[in-house]
Amino acid sequence: MGIETIDKEILKVLKQSSQPVSTREISLKTKRAWHTIDRHCLKLQIHGKVSGLRISNINVWQVSKKGGDE
Repeated sequence: MGIETIDKEILKVLKQSSQPVSTREISLKTKRAWHTIDRHCLKLQIHGKVSGLRISNINVWQVSKKGGDE
């Protein structure tokens, strides 16, 4: 998988946080649309780079223990 610039930005935000980060928070920090961030996080999850979970109606993301490196 070739890693895109937006994916690198998402991983950077997640690596800087000690706790899971919401899709909205990532979109604010990267200045990108929420929907774009959500789709790229789902893609990164499929490729094992991030793990995500749903808390109430909010998706939160963190770097996967096994695949956060490029």
